[in-house]
Amino acid sequence: MSTATASKAGEVSASQMRRPTLLVLPRQGGGEIRLDSRMPDIAFVTITPRMADVLLRERNLHNRRMIPLARARHTKAMQAKRFVTTGDTLKFGHHPEHAWALIIDGQHRLAAIVDSGQSFVMGVAVGIDFDAQQYTDTGRARKVHETLALRGECNATKLETIARWVYRLQEEKTVRKHGGSRDSLSGYELTDFIDANPMLRDCVSVSRAAYRKLKGAVGLPTLGCVWWHIARADPSYPALADEFFARISDGTGLTATDPVYLLRERIHAMATQKAPARPSPHQQFCLIVAVFNAWLEGRSMSRLPAFTIDSPLTPVSGKAAIART
Repeated sequence: MSTATASKAGEVSASQMRRPTLLVLPRQGGGEIRLDSRMPDIAFVTITPRMADVLLRERNLHNRRMIPLARARHTKAMQAKRFVTTGDTLKFGHHPEHAWALIIDGQHRLAAIVDSGQSFVMGVAVGIDFDAQQYTDTGRARKVHETLALRGECNATKLETIARWVYRLQEEKTVRKHGGSRDSLSGYELTDFIDANPMLRDCVSVSRAAYRKLKGAVGLPTLGCVWWHIARADPSYPALADEFFARISDGTGLTATDPVYLLRERIHAMATQKAPARPSPHQQFCLIVAVFNAWLEGRSMSRLPAFTIDSPLTPVSGKAAIART
């Protein structure tokens, strides 16, 4: 064995044998819970930033890699006073290669307490079989649309999807699929956004009807972003957005130089293409808004404008608002 390897092994051995400084935690209501108990026990404890820091340094020696986004989400919720005691516990158990009980579950919550600088009440479970670690966090996380459905929302899945895209449209000025598990937008932030913008429900209704008429050639989230972008331009524009969507859906009475006619022809052509060959959602968004502007201003077109994936968002024309005022 090399000197470096032997030195590293010695360091690991020392860390395994070093006696932790934090052996008990104060129970809510009085008494203590022993972290190194081999008998199962559960208590609610106020975890301070100092406690969390010590627990992470002394007892987080056999765990998965810390996920920065999960840590950041918990920290944001704590700082916003949106972190609640759910009954999920910090779990401790004895690993055969360590002399003291280690953290089985809860490292991200502890790290967030350190980062936020705030104390929180949490359940603490000790004496847990360490094999439980391989079964922890393996279930499916609750989706936002499931929470929305429990609140009585109609079209909850589509409402969640369009709300995520619209939020990204407003915050990042782009139209693209959200990052899934890498999306920094938390569930409570999304539900807050929906509650603060009830017009999203109209957006879902109109976009869904157009999506069906266009047979999926333009994605539902893209249509939702277009409707939202137009409707938010002026108090009178939701009705104009509805009328425009009806025009691109039915296509009656259009001439060859009508911008809506050209858009419908483009959409029909896209319907024959496989998804990877179609313009990106961002390009589709910019094009549809440009056609809306031409339709609103009464302009004819001989051909549609081109957009790239890096094109800035097409602004909504103010002509109707100017004429109205």
